[in-house]
Amino acid sequence: MGYKHFYKAILLRLTLLVLITIIGAYLFFEQQAYWFSAIVAIVLLGVMANLINYFNHINKWIALFLLGIENEDTTLKTPMATGNKAIDDVYIGMNRLNEMFRQTKIDISTQEQYFRTLINQSATGLFSINENGRVININPSAKKLTNLNDQHHINALISIDKALPDFIMQRGHKSNLQSAIFENKQGQKLLFKPSEINTNNQTIKLVAVSDITKELDTREVDAWVKLARTLSHEIMNNIAPITTLSQVISGYFTKNNQPVGLEKIDLNTIANTIKGLRVIEERSLGLMNFVENYRKFTKLPEPHFKEIILSDLIESDLLAAAAFHGFGAIKVEKSIPQNIVVQSDRELLSQVIINLLKNATEALYYKDIVHPTMIVKLVQTDRVVKIEISNNGPAIPPEIREQIFVPFYTTKENGSGIGLSLSKQIMLRMGGDILLVSSIDSWTTFAVVI
Repeated sequence: MGYKHFYKAILLRLTLLVLITIIGAYLFFEQQAYWFSAIVAIVLLGVMANLINYFNHINKWIALFLLGIENEDTTLKTPMATGNKAIDDVYIGMNRLNEMFRQTKIDISTQEQYFRTLINQSATGLFSINENGRVININPSAKKLTNLNDQHHINALISIDKALPDFIMQRGHKSNLQSAIFENKQGQKLLFKPSEINTNNQTIKLVAVSDITKELDTREVDAWVKLARTLSHEIMNNIAPITTLSQVISGYFTKNNQPVGLEKIDLNTIANTIKGLRVIEERSLGLMNFVENYRKFTKLPEPHFKEIILSDLIESDLLAAAAFHGFGAIKVEKSIPQNIVVQSDRELLSQVIINLLKNATEALYYKDIVHPTMIVKLVQTDRVVKIEISNNGPAIPPEIREQIFVPFYTTKENGSGIGLSLSKQIMLRMGGDILLVSSIDSWTTFAVVI
């Protein structure tokens, strides 16, 4: 809208001030008409007072309007008709702005109510805490899962696990974890995911907590099913030839459940029997090795955490990997920063790294790669430390990527299928993980997450 009346009123008053000032100066200096000059001066003061009052009248309402906005009060209503068109234009504009702020406040309040309802109805627990660990807001799902309430301190979560408050506040050597699973007294497995929201005044922790008991149980069942299939497959591969050969050899020396005479046993029968017994022996040894590997997998040693300089550990493992057949023919590129220190079990972590180096060596050497290359990279971020081992050998087919960590699953002719699965169990026990990061563009990368 326009404010032409306001502009005209200001211009008129300023013009009067100038004209009256000129007339008063003319009468006083040129005509020496002092009485008339005094009258003109009084009129001039009146016009100036009128101008000041004009602005003060508007400024009063503007000040009230701004004070209302500051205090989120939109109930101020300015006069709609004062008899002064110029002032009315200003008041109309203020009322429109006030109405806009009022509507915006309603919209924000409606959205806030909508999101609050959405959060309260969410099956995922959500709660926020301040820098002192005091709960600011919490939804019903989080209350049910954690037994926390508004204004409770985060230390109350020690009833679930002593390490949980430190994890949420990101204190201690495990602060690089983005999420962790804790079990409450009801046997529920709770996944906690903390994040930070930085405001002008403080840093607020927002924590999402969800019950993943069913998901973990389902995954556990799936893992056992896969393991059972692998076990039965491996056992049957060894038992079937032993059973068949035992029946064949038994047939050489019995007939109608009676032993045959020595005269019916010739050199060919003896030779076939010896061959069969050797096969039985080989299969039996293979089955014994399989059981031994299973025993290793189910009886992992307890990790002992100590400070480890990763660059020293990796260089030591690369030196040990030089004993692998074909390792010397591989170009090894390294990106290993110095003085990155972690808390881990040196022997177990070294076992995992050497296993990955061995797998990469076999993928490069036995597949006749033209320019076999291995890249060993140490990466540190704000939350995790990763050791990435890449090779330009054959890519892992998509259909078996989900199987490579299943115990005893292998595509190698003489492989045990224990290396990757055992490595993953070791890292999980130490609070980390091992992941297949990528297997594209002729590069396969495994990451050890510490």
